Amino acid sequence: MQSTHSLPVDPDRLHAIAGKWGTPTYVYLEDMIRVRCQLLQGLFPDFPVSWLYAVKANDNPHILKIIANEGFGFDTVSTEEVLLCLNIGTNPNKIFYTENNMTDAEMHDAAKQGVVLNIGSLGRLKSFCEAYPKSECSIRIKPDISDGHHAKVDTGNQDSKFGIRLDLLSEAVSIAGEYQVQISGIHAHIGSGIREPENLLTEIEVLLTASEKLDDLKFINFGGGMPIPYKINERSFDLNRFAEMASDRFRSFLGEMSRPFSFFFEPGRWVVGPAGILLTQVNTVKDQGRKLFLGTDTGFNHLLRPALYDAYHEIVNISADPDTGTQNYHVAGNICESGDILGLDRTLPESRPGDHLAILDAGAYGMTMASHYNRRALPAEVLITKEGFHKTIRKRKTPDETVDEFLNDTGMIRLDE
Repeated sequence: MQSTHSLPVDPDRLHAIAGKWGTPTYVYLEDMIRVRCQLLQGLFPDFPVSWLYAVKANDNPHILKIIANEGFGFDTVSTEEVLLCLNIGTNPNKIFYTENNMTDAEMHDAAKQGVVLNIGSLGRLKSFCEAYPKSECSIRIKPDISDGHHAKVDTGNQDSKFGIRLDLLSEAVSIAGEYQVQISGIHAHIGSGIREPENLLTEIEVLLTASEKLDDLKFINFGGGMPIPYKINERSFDLNRFAEMASDRFRSFLGEMSRPFSFFFEPGRWVVGPAGILLTQVNTVKDQGRKLFLGTDTGFNHLLRPALYDAYHEIVNISADPDTGTQNYHVAGNICESGDILGLDRTLPESRPGDHLAILDAGAYGMTMASHYNRRALPAEVLITKEGFHKTIRKRKTPDETVDEFLNDTGMIRLDE
């Protein structure tokens, strides 16, 4: 299956949103999110497979409610994400909290909230067992499998900071046994935007094998990392083929299991990535001699992925007449950094100040990684509901509101007070 990267929504609708809410604005498609959730829910009909949406991909509570309504639980990585999920009505037993260098206070908060705590170091495991003997937890292992769309999101390799080494698994079992703590789950995650599906299948095999050392195991969480195609003609992840290959191994594993058992996956990007668009306006067309720049009213403070990961996002001029000539542009942001480039060498229709650009596949790791760098306001967020309405799910603050909020947070007062 090839991606053509056509706009997932009519450009006239995007123009209407830009006209009402201005730019920059993130636009999300509820229908697409629901359809993608339903596709995953139907992937393993004969097996006890459940899905935990990775909150860090997009944590807008309106989006989380949609995903929860489709039967998903949540994969969280901080106390704040746990509290967010609880506050939208999620049952604690549907929240999986993977710690990463957590504090004692965070550990106690997790225990108090009753969520599933997934522990990634022997030191933290010992602290947990000492504090909560005769309880249970999950552990994260380091599978020594390398994948991900960029080195900075390759989480399962030999040198990764994440997880307990496989050769220390017996020591983890011994620590838990000393305090009569049940290791009820085992987890691994090899990377985000996995390039080779075979690596995910290898990780599944590693976890199934490792599970043989854990007598109290109730579930295995295989992590996520399912990629989406960001470039034109980039091949999509073949979900059906993956499910077919994984099912053979699940069948044999469960055939030897005499107790109830569950499998989990953690898709984040795959669910929301294609369902999000960042709308921005061209403010400047600047010929710098060797390069022609389109300057926009957004930047890496709103979409960090191109600067952080050299990530590619398709950019469409939704204002220009497609029958006009084209130009090769560098699409630049408005942040005072040379690295604030949203797209290099993009062939677009001849563009003018006032044109609107749509940056595609921006639903994952866009707003959640956004910041107030240069003290600029965050974008607005608008949801196109399944009924076809436009719904504000985050207001853009004015410059005055943004500065007032900052002054209040820092204990300062305005000079005119």
